[in-house]
Amino acid sequence: MLAAVFLAAFLLFVPAVLEAQSVDGVADWGWGRSMYRTGDEESTNGSFTQAYTLGYRSIFWDPRFLTYTGELTFNKNALSFGQQDSLSQQTGFKLAANLFASRPFHGSIHASRGFGGESGNYPQSTAERSGLTLPAGSVPELKVGRSEFGVNWQLAAKSLPRIELSYEDGSTTVAAGSLEAVQRQSSVQALIAKDGPRLSNTLRYRDEGFDSAVSQAFRQRYGELSYELLARASDRTWSTVRAGRRTTFSLFDVPPQFNDIGLDGYHPPPGGEVALLYGLATLTHQATKGLSADVSVGYDREESTAAGTTALLATATTRYEPITGFTVHGGGTYGERGQDGAGARLIVLTRGGTAGAEYTLTRRLLRGGIGYEAGRGWNTSERGGEGESRRWRARADLGTDVLRIVQLSAGYEQGRSLDDLLPLGNQWQERTHASLRSMLTARVTIDATYELASIDRGTAPQIFRTRYAQTMTTAAVQLTRDRRVSFAAGRFRNRAFTGDDDNEYIGVGFDGALIGLLRLSLTARRERTVSTAASLDQDGYYAAAMLTYRLRLFTFSLEQRYTDLALRTGNRIEPLTFTGNQIQFRVGRKFGFAR
Repeated sequence: MLAAVFLAAFLLFVPAVLEAQSVDGVADWGWGRSMYRTGDEESTNGSFTQAYTLGYRSIFWDPRFLTYTGELTFNKNALSFGQQDSLSQQTGFKLAANLFASRPFHGSIHASRGFGGESGNYPQSTAERSGLTLPAGSVPELKVGRSEFGVNWQLAAKSLPRIELSYEDGSTTVAAGSLEAVQRQSSVQALIAKDGPRLSNTLRYRDEGFDSAVSQAFRQRYGELSYELLARASDRTWSTVRAGRRTTFSLFDVPPQFNDIGLDGYHPPPGGEVALLYGLATLTHQATKGLSADVSVGYDREESTAAGTTALLATATTRYEPITGFTVHGGGTYGERGQDGAGARLIVLTRGGTAGAEYTLTRRLLRGGIGYEAGRGWNTSERGGEGESRRWRARADLGTDVLRIVQLSAGYEQGRSLDDLLPLGNQWQERTHASLRSMLTARVTIDATYELASIDRGTAPQIFRTRYAQTMTTAAVQLTRDRRVSFAAGRFRNRAFTGDDDNEYIGVGFDGALIGLLRLSLTARRERTVSTAASLDQDGYYAAAMLTYRLRLFTFSLEQRYTDLALRTGNRIEPLTFTGNQIQFRVGRKFGFAR
């Protein structure tokens, strides 16, 4: 970081070779007053904030060689809580530079550093000092430092492989007396790719780490090294190879959330490390316009502290389109599947086949499709046990445009798989979804979505079960060119074996000019959240309004926020009520000149 400081000083003050320089800045002052009522207790808080920014932009020698910016910042916040006062102050700088921006080999660098202190009773200090192990009841003064550093470099010459490299690192240091804690977030990414008319290669590397600034017990790591090859023998024959290793690590016990049964999204493990080793090679041949076939061999091994799975499978598939829009396909699978869990290891030999058909219709006002697939397998365990597996999946979707005013779409899909030997091979899925988009006029837009999904996986005792439903509606009315009214409402429900979660909300908003340069932004929302797993019931009203007026380089704003909450938990008979009303007035001044 010291090198970045010297670089910033050199770029800001080097003489003679500079041109197209500009200096700008912002000065901002704010006064606020807040009133809170929790139960029978009432408190009044006040605040005064100052923020100053001075920026410098220029080029070194030639804009095609180096452009850079530098910025100095100073912030000071003073708060009062009844008879108590607290203070936060921070000074910092930012630096960014672009090298050879118009050349095939170009790069960029950015850095920032902020340092200051906070009173022990400043609201943000509670989160900051959570990374420190302090004596019970102590509220010391804090020294806080934040820094970020990043580098990006790319090589995009036609005769050379494409190379991309990036590095990001950010940290927060909190000190209280002789105690100090450092929390960090980092990311490293690299890519090397070479594309040709017959052969393309891509090698990727990604490593990310995150230590939460809220708690030392929340850490995540994600790393992946992957390779992809595309070889094209002719326009009708090509092959792909994908291989890699992915690792994830989590130290915080958060149950994964159910996303969408049609998506295989990444969820961090609840605890410990999960490692995945995978490889897949596929050969595809397009015999005629409507006939194609492919053969693939794949291997994957996933391991965690709780369980593990392995698979080594060879698959062949053939597709045939006798008429436009109608496709039939069939395939076979042969190989081994393995499963580790509860101290036992099970490996089975799998043989199976699948067949299916689908039809897609595309017309001017109507579009849709249906599909069905079924499969059956025969499994033999290493101990001689015999079992069968069966699965099927069906889907249907339909969409239409009515006079280009209303767009409707709906779909349904259901799938089931049964396995006599592998418990995790038993799964049932169902999903219904619909959406509507209407543009009654150029100024009125309505969007609505609905989704209902269910998934069961495993055998008794049930390993995983969830019922998920979501409804959302938004509407926007453009009253005039610069005035807009919006409406939003929605409901979310999740029924899982760990508990039930419900969330409902409704809100309205307005944004636009009132008179001349006087502008109003207003939002109001009611939201209720109920969770049986956390024994929580929260009902609240939220409103925020901001008046903004610009006079030349000055900006005046008046902001008010209102919150009314009622919270019920499992150990309380009466709800805990909270009412807050915040008013803040701000004045900002911009300045700048260039030569």
